[in-house]
Amino acid sequence: MDIGNSSITTGIFAGDRLLGRLEIPTRAQHDPGHYRGEIEAFLAKKKIEKPFDGVIISSVVPELTDTLARSVREMSAREPLTVAHSLNTGLTFDLERPEEIGSDRIANAVAALDAMGSPVAAVDFGTATSISVVRDGCFLGGAILPGVRLMGEALHRGTAKLPAVDPVGETERLVSPVAALGKSTTMCIISGMIYGTAGAVERIMRGIEREEGCVFKVAATGGYSSMAVRYMERECSLDPDLTLKGLRLIYERNA
Repeated sequence: MDIGNSSITTGIFAGDRLLGRLEIPTRAQHDPGHYRGEIEAFLAKKKIEKPFDGVIISSVVPELTDTLARSVREMSAREPLTVAHSLNTGLTFDLERPEEIGSDRIANAVAALDAMGSPVAAVDFGTATSISVVRDGCFLGGAILPGVRLMGEALHRGTAKLPAVDPVGETERLVSPVAALGKSTTMCIISGMIYGTAGAVERIMRGIEREEGCVFKVAATGGYSSMAVRYMERECSLDPDLTLKGLRLIYERNA
């Protein structure tokens, strides 16, 4: 289970095979029984049997961590695991405060390293856009910037006339790629959000590579990843299930 700022994503694995995934909005917070009902309905629809061998949870929303753990406790043969740097992740951490690192970033780094080898960067285009870099099995750090949606919300809230813009909806309606040169206020905002995010990630990666003296492969994930990578010049491996795969690997190393 990946508890993010925008959604709670549950992935069901049999071995390394992902049988299905369920997404529930994070903003509507409920009691454990509600989430258990959502998950059980999903399992029934997919004809997936329970109890599970175990459950692992990554959470960047502390107030929901225990709620979700309680919702799945009765479905699991073991007490749910919660991701932290102190678990056996297969990584070492060259960080000032490793206890502060987001558990989703740890899972992304574990999965990217497993899939692509070292050196590698995992870029998560979610509510925030995060870059997490690994070299020789060591989590070196990275960067965090506002995500695509947050950029649009900040512009709308902080100005008198700029409209709220849905970048995914707008781009899906277009027949051709978004032009960098916007011809309307809406398309100027879309250009800034998309090209700004893609350009920022590429500029940060160039700086990291200069500092580290090597070239990093890039694994991309997150809700806005399929849109963002289309506007990046750097080659990226796109995997919407990267975080879930990292959680599975961490679970197997600690079960």
